[in-house]
Amino acid sequence: MLNILLKIIVVPIVLILASKILPGVHFPYLYQPIVTGVVLALVGHLLEWALLKKETFWVSLVIDFVISAIFLYTFAYYYQDAYVTIFGVVLTSVVLTAIEFFVHLWLLGSGRARKEPSY
Repeated sequence: MLNILLKIIVVPIVLILASKILPGVHFPYLYQPIVTGVVLALVGHLLEWALLKKETFWVSLVIDFVISAIFLYTFAYYYQDAYVTIFGVVLTSVVLTAIEFFVHLWLLGSGRARKEPSY
C-alpha cells in the first residue's frame, strides 16, 4: 500500500519537473502531468504486482521503461497544446526507471514484493 502512495506522489512530481526543466517535454496545464503520472503509477504498481521477483528484477525495469515511454508519448499526443520529443520521452523515462530501480530494491529487500498474503 505504501508503494502505490509513494508512486502516486512521486511520478506526477517528476513529470511536472520534466515539463518545467526539459525542453522536449511540455505540459501547459497542471492537470496533464498529474493525470499522466497517476495513470503511470497505477500501471507501474500493477506491473510490479504481476512481474516483480528477484529473478525478474531487470526485466521489470526494462518493461517499466518501455511502458513509461509509450504512455508519455501517447498521453501527450491527446492533450491539448502538450508535446514531447523522443529525446524528452527517453530522458523522462530514464529518470522514472531510475526511481523504480530503488523502489524495486526496497520492495524486494523488505519482502513486500511477495505474492502470497502475509499473516
